[in-house]
Amino acid sequence: MKLLDRYLLWRHLICLALSLVGLLSLSVVVDLIERIDMFIDHDAAILSVLAYYFYRTPYWVILTLPIATLLATMFSLASLARRNEVTAMKAAGLSLYRILTPIFAFSVLFSGLAFVVVDQVLPRATFAYNTVRNQIRSHDRADGSRRHLLLQDVEGQILFAGSYDAGKKTARRVSWEQLSGSHVQERRVGDRMVWRGDGWILYEAHRYLFATGAPTKLTRLDSIAMEPLTLRAADLARQQKKPEEMNYAELSDYIARARANGEDVTRHLVDLYLKISFPVTCLIIVVVGAPFAANARRAGLANSFGLGALICFTFYSLVKAGQALGWNQIVAPLTGAWMGNLVFLLIGIALLVRAHK
Repeated sequence: MKLLDRYLLWRHLICLALSLVGLLSLSVVVDLIERIDMFIDHDAAILSVLAYYFYRTPYWVILTLPIATLLATMFSLASLARRNEVTAMKAAGLSLYRILTPIFAFSVLFSGLAFVVVDQVLPRATFAYNTVRNQIRSHDRADGSRRHLLLQDVEGQILFAGSYDAGKKTARRVSWEQLSGSHVQERRVGDRMVWRGDGWILYEAHRYLFATGAPTKLTRLDSIAMEPLTLRAADLARQQKKPEEMNYAELSDYIARARANGEDVTRHLVDLYLKISFPVTCLIIVVVGAPFAANARRAGLANSFGLGALICFTFYSLVKAGQALGWNQIVAPLTGAWMGNLVFLLIGIALLVRAHK
């Protein structure tokens, strides 16, 4: 790497670090102002609050990465242009494309790093964040006690419980259904279901048998063994991941299983494609901002910040619009996830072609 490349890259890295720290600090302060009532009302421990923000940090980092990369590009290149350093580089025989090469190359690597964070770090951090938040709100306890369970077992079995006490291994307000296709063959409803070491026992139960063309048969029982269930006590205590808590492979598998069950997976497909398209914005947003900044003459930092904010606002609006269009099946999920990137990529290429070289 030449000395000039290292110089340009170093200035870009300094601006990027400062932008990330500033945006992250702003995110923490704004969230703290919004959540402080929740912490006080639920008497949250200091360690819980620290864990809350520790696990939320990866989300804010990924969310602000496009803004930070754009601001870093605008500030670093605009300062060089104002001091006529870009003009001197061009006078030495370097084209604008050659000047921007180290920044573009770094943005490619940075986009790859962002994808690793989105795919491997962010889902786990989001799962831990939701766990800590629910513990603060007293929705779930660390021992695995939970509320509002909805689990699917083998051979078309569906289990719902209003709450589950992991310590007592007892589920309350239980409803179990045996499905055959879309038809309910049997339903069992009980006040509580207790794990007895080798199986579940449902107490104060009502058993409903449904047969096509025949009246529903109701049986009231003090207790009934739930022999068909293969779910164990540990399965009920294990928290089920939400789609945003899954990495690319897990979400792909979730979509395949949901599609096999006849569910609409359009929203999940859009979110799946966004796991790839959003990290790429770190490159595309630089392609858009670099021609503006490299040809700046008298623009100050305030003007660079204002232009960067305008570009980011427009970009995020397009990303959200594409996501909404994909969710509502107005456009294909892949198109909705990549719409903002494609539009800005075309704009960036046009700006580079027309820029003074």
